[in-house]
Amino acid sequence: MGVVDRRVFEARKRAFVERLEREALQERVDGDILPLLRLLNTHRDVYTTSSCSGRIMVAEAVRPSYSKGRGFRPVAKWHHPVPAELVAEAVAEVDNAWLMVRGAILHLAAADAKTAYRLVEIGRETGHKHSGIIAMNRGGIFVEILGEERLDIPLKRGGVFISDVAAAVDMANKTLVLAKLRLYWLAARLEAELFGREAPSSEEIRRAIRRVAHCLG
Repeated sequence: MGVVDRRVFEARKRAFVERLEREALQERVDGDILPLLRLLNTHRDVYTTSSCSGRIMVAEAVRPSYSKGRGFRPVAKWHHPVPAELVAEAVAEVDNAWLMVRGAILHLAAADAKTAYRLVEIGRETGHKHSGIIAMNRGGIFVEILGEERLDIPLKRGGVFISDVAAAVDMANKTLVLAKLRLYWLAARLEAELFGREAPSSEEIRRAIRRVAHCLG
């Protein structure tokens, strides 16, 4: 895997770091993931390209599409638990509505295979089971760390409500909270493994997540 050119890697890293800071000023970066992205970008062999800390979304669609294909239109989204009233307002605008939850997703570039594989391992160890290497070129070995939380609830079809909005939002909020906890676990392990910072052990965080999941029902 000697495909990475260090000069190209450094040039692209500078460009992506500048873009991140520009978008942060425009409030286009999720606030709860920005500190982690900035920290990762200080690592000699890593830079971040895109991310989402997890979200709840109302989408107009006859059926949900993972690839957001034809007929799919985002109506509203939130990166935090949301009141049912706001979701109801968004759903009122469309005839076919879905309530969707997605866990965190991080795209990173590594300068070498060892770093890339370690990022994948940390992702999988923290419950981001769908993590892996997705591409490689002179600018880096690209890793996707993807949370497993996913929820799709049909709320409205043909202008008729087919699900209870309050119950659906309650389920979505609980799913998002668990996704955010999993992101915290990921951040803690990345800080410990890549930067030598003190962090709770994986077992401690697992126990905390189980306690929260039990409380959420």
